[in-house]
Amino acid sequence: MFQLVLILLVIFAVLSLLLAAWTLFFQGYIYSEPVEAIYWRAPAAGAVLTLFLSLWVVLDSRSVEKPTDEGRYRPLHELSAREIETYDKLTILNQDRKKEVYTRQGNQYVSKSGRRLPERPLEIIATDKDGQEHLFKPKMDEKGHFKADEDGRLRYYEEGNPKRYMEEGFLGQITIFHFGWLVMGLLLNLGFLAVWFLCLWLLLRFQWSHALGLALAAWLISLFVLPMLFTQAEKVRKENLLPMQTATAISSCLPSRAS
Repeated sequence: MFQLVLILLVIFAVLSLLLAAWTLFFQGYIYSEPVEAIYWRAPAAGAVLTLFLSLWVVLDSRSVEKPTDEGRYRPLHELSAREIETYDKLTILNQDRKKEVYTRQGNQYVSKSGRRLPERPLEIIATDKDGQEHLFKPKMDEKGHFKADEDGRLRYYEEGNPKRYMEEGFLGQITIFHFGWLVMGLLLNLGFLAVWFLCLWLLLRFQWSHALGLALAAWLISLFVLPMLFTQAEKVRKENLLPMQTATAISSCLPSRAS
């Protein structure tokens, strides 16, 4: 955590110096004279940008709930609103109408005899980590043959919840789209652009057209630098989650005190 705070302080110092130097140079070149009181305007702009960035980093790192998670609110070119849910055990009904159990080993499912999961079972019962079972069935035509979707892929839809499905080739995995993640990610990314614009326009006193162009350029450059900061914040979050999960696992194994 200390390292992350130190990085943010360095970002504040670098932004303040760059904004001061660029403002003095560029405004002295295109305007009659640069803005006055740059000694406080540049640090103020750097502080506003760093504060927004800190909020963004905190929200992204807090979205990591398990050590295997990735942040939900990454920079625009890394933003994803999809979550992959993976099941540990699949019980399939094969072509002989016999049930077989397959457990996940690495990136594939294997039976007790070492056989791999068949491509097109008749149905799938997926068991999650809590032991709950979910039944998935493929689309069938009137003759009882598999019916692929328009893209040529056969999908297995959960009984009672057709929004959840597995695709052949990726059995055991469900891709879930979160509209809220997309909205929040876009708001943070575009909000950072808005903060750049307001700092250049209102604090450093660029004309609004110049402020908009400079803000867009600075925003695009920063989007390719920020992933390193987000990765570090997510790493700190994951390191903090491991002791918490260990403590929870130990407490759950202890016998409860009789009342």
